[in-house]
Amino acid sequence: MKRAVVEMLNRVPVVVIVVCESIVIYSATAIAKLAFAQLDPLYAVWYRVGFMAVLLLLWRRPWSAAKRGRLFRRDARSWGWVLLLGVSLVLMNTMFYVAIGNMDMGIAVAIEFIGPLSVAVISGHGWRERIGIAVAAVGVVLLAGISLANPDGDGSFLVGLAAIFIGGSMWGVYIVTGRHIAAGGNSLDNLCVAVAIGWAVQSLFLGAPAVAHLIHPKADATWALEPGGPLKLLGLLFVVSLLASFFPYVVEQVTMRRVTPAAFSVMQSINPAVAIGVGLTLGEIPGVGEMIGVALVIVAVIITFSGDAAPAPGR
Repeated sequence: MKRAVVEMLNRVPVVVIVVCESIVIYSATAIAKLAFAQLDPLYAVWYRVGFMAVLLLLWRRPWSAAKRGRLFRRDARSWGWVLLLGVSLVLMNTMFYVAIGNMDMGIAVAIEFIGPLSVAVISGHGWRERIGIAVAAVGVVLLAGISLANPDGDGSFLVGLAAIFIGGSMWGVYIVTGRHIAAGGNSLDNLCVAVAIGWAVQSLFLGAPAVAHLIHPKADATWALEPGGPLKLLGLLFVVSLLASFFPYVVEQVTMRRVTPAAFSVMQSINPAVAIGVGLTLGEIPGVGEMIGVALVIVAVIITFSGDAAPAPGR
C-alpha cells in the first residue's frame, strides 16, 4: 500500500499535488478558526501538532527493531538537521495560528510568503524559477498590500503581523531542512522523529495549559461548555490535524524530492489564491486588485513548472 501511494505521488504532476494539498489545508484552517472561540489559538495548535505526532508514530513505528539502528544512531550534525526540522515545523504552525487569531486568514497566508520567497531567491538558478519568483513576488505583494490596507481582524493586528513574519521565516527553514532530510532517504521516518521532538519541546510550554483549558473551557466559550463539549472540541481538533498537518506533511516529504527548494517555494505561491477561494465559501468576495494578485500567482506557477519533466523514480 505504501509503495503504491509513493508511486502515485511520483507520477502525478507536482503542481497538481500542491494545489489539492492547498485546498485541503485552507479548508481545514477555516474549520480551525471555529475552534478559536472555544480554545485559544496557542492551545489549539498544540493539539494539532500533537495529533500529527501520534499519527506519525503509530504509522511509522520508529521504535521497531528494523528502524532503530538507522534512525537513532546518527551523528550530531544529522541530529541537528532533524531537530531543526521539528522545531521549524512546530514554530511555523504555532505562529500561523497566533496570526490568524489576530488577523484575517487571507492576510496571514499572503504575508507568510516572505519566508519561502526568500528561499526561492537564494536557491533558484534556472530562468523559469527566476521569472516565476519575480511574477509571484508581485502577486503576493499586491495581495498582502491590499489586505494590509483593509485589515478585518478583531484582535491585535501588530501581534498577528509579528507572528506571521516569524512563521514565514520558519516556513522557509522547513522547506530547506525538509528537502535536505528527504534527499537522504527514509524521509517519512525522519519526519516522524522530527515532529515528535518538536512536539516534546512545544509541550514544555503549552502542554499543561492546553489540557487544562480543554477540560475547563474559557468563560466566553459556547458549545464547548455544554455537556460533551470538550470531547466534541477534541474531535474537531483531530480532524483539523489530520487534514491540515498529517496528510500534507507526509505528501510533501515525497514531493520535495522532485523539485528544487526554489521551485517548491514558487509553486506554493498558489496558496494565497486558494485561501481567497476558500474565503468565497465564507462570503469573502475579493476585489479587482486581489483578483489581479491571484492571477499573477497562478501565472508564476505556470511559468515555473511548464518545463517540469518526467516523474521521479519510485523509492
